Amino acid sequence: MLGDILLEKMQVSRQGKMLPLFRRMMAMERSPFLPLPEGMVIGQVEITPTELSVEVLSTQPRAACPGCGTLSDSVHCQYQRTVHDVPCGGRKVVLRLKVRKFVCRTPTCPRKVFAERLPELVQPWARLSNRLLEELKAIGLAASAEVSERLAPRLGMKVKAPTLLRYLRTIPDPPKSDVTVLGIDDFALRRADSYGTILVNLETRRPLDLLPNRTAEAVKPWLASHPEIQVVSRDRASAFADAVSQVLPHATQVADRYHLVQNLREHLQRLLDHKRSCLPLVEDTAVKSEQTSAKEKADAPADLAVGANSDPAPGLLPSQQQGGETCAETVLSCLTSAERKKQISRDKRVSRYEEVMALHREGLGQRAIARQLGISRNTVQRYVCSPGFPERAEGSGRRAKGASKLDPYLREQWNAGIHNCSRLFEEVKERGYTGCQSGLRKRLSEWRAELPPRRWRGNPPKPRLFAQKGQRRLSSQSASFLMILPPEKLTAKQHQQLESICQASSDLHTVYLLSQEFVTMLKERRAETLHEWLKRAKESQVAELKSFANGILRDYAAVYAACSRPESNGITEGHVNRLKFLKRQMFGRAHLDLLRVKVLHAV
Repeated sequence: MLGDILLEKMQVSRQGKMLPLFRRMMAMERSPFLPLPEGMVIGQVEITPTELSVEVLSTQPRAACPGCGTLSDSVHCQYQRTVHDVPCGGRKVVLRLKVRKFVCRTPTCPRKVFAERLPELVQPWARLSNRLLEELKAIGLAASAEVSERLAPRLGMKVKAPTLLRYLRTIPDPPKSDVTVLGIDDFALRRADSYGTILVNLETRRPLDLLPNRTAEAVKPWLASHPEIQVVSRDRASAFADAVSQVLPHATQVADRYHLVQNLREHLQRLLDHKRSCLPLVEDTAVKSEQTSAKEKADAPADLAVGANSDPAPGLLPSQQQGGETCAETVLSCLTSAERKKQISRDKRVSRYEEVMALHREGLGQRAIARQLGISRNTVQRYVCSPGFPERAEGSGRRAKGASKLDPYLREQWNAGIHNCSRLFEEVKERGYTGCQSGLRKRLSEWRAELPPRRWRGNPPKPRLFAQKGQRRLSSQSASFLMILPPEKLTAKQHQQLESICQASSDLHTVYLLSQEFVTMLKERRAETLHEWLKRAKESQVAELKSFANGILRDYAAVYAACSRPESNGITEGHVNRLKFLKRQMFGRAHLDLLRVKVLHAV
């Protein structure tokens, strides 16, 4: 109804009639579609198919001087200020503010003339209204800056990605609140290089802060500023445990149950790695799929086959270009997986070579060809200057190693019968070796291959039973999951595999029973059985289980709390997962300050 009245008045104003009456009537009305703060009214309105231009007038009789705060009613002049507002009805909204300038009557004030401030609508010197700025920030928090830049015009707004990032960095921190139950965990800023720390209020389920690293020194100041914390849920990291123990000795530390089960599974996997022969044989799905594919291609219609006198399939490796045996698809099916990947890669290079040569024959320059095909100029130059398709050189698969200054000493010790890598590593390290032990072990493995076969004093070990074609050993990782999962969640096939593992070794059967007891103890919060379980684990003959029990003893209080208290670090892990998504969303721009804003102000 109000929109019809506005359009009718617009038509009257455009005809040059009753313009003073129009302005006077508009100044008396307030539109529900364009709410304004108190003391501001709508003047003239101009409508186009894409834009709504609204004149806004201030009716405040006085304004406060920003220099001294004195109210003044002496109007000096007025000027027009253009401000963009949130869209209305699919149209962009432009506010034409009639801003007045007042004269400051305070003799000591350095400002003689000042413009009235409209803080409820727009900030000083801003070209966007407060509500439009908040809308753009909300879009920037929900999506990446580049996506927001493409999305904003569809919503009747306009913003550039760098400008939006600048707006996001101006968002203030959320107000501080008391924290009783805290969740703490680390996250990777750059995997295997630098890590940060996330802190979460487990009662409100909201993140509190991000810290630039995960050391105890970085966490201590934050913990010291929140002495009201009573419970801290954390993983098994010693840095967090030390920081909480030193700063908040009264707080109860709760070890995360997920990480406890994960640590147990990792120890089980290491145990099963040493007992590969006890793992059951399973069907190799990769080999089966290759056999099925080869069978389907062999059963293909006869009209797809190539005669004995036909040319060899194009694009085959030189060693496989034997005339007139099969078509290219049949030859590919006979290759191994590595050879098939190599052949497919060569076919792609041949196709790219033909594209380059076709464009070169058309007269395009090397730079233009590289830009059009999205490849480097060096590749284009190599293709153009080559008399034919340049095949890749067949390498030996091993890179020649240069001689080291320590080789004579190593060879002397080796010939003296010292073959222990750890001992040799310590000795060459004292003589200036700066490499890692794995590099030395790789060099010694070549020398070890030259040693004569080992002679057994007693009975030789039993010959290893290899899996037949189409079969493989169950992986130690899959077997470790079978040993910690509840029996009711296993399938019939998994039950058979688990039974085979337990029957193959009495140690594995004992470990399985203890693992199930530990998982049940965590799930049912039976902390009173923890001491007895640790005693049985240490009495077992399994080194991996003893190592796990010793780790629990070093953090006994936190593990006991995990077996008795309901707090969990699952909420913190969920925020870490969301943080990883935000990092990928802001690829290349995810610095800690921007990442912190997006995590703390989640939409």
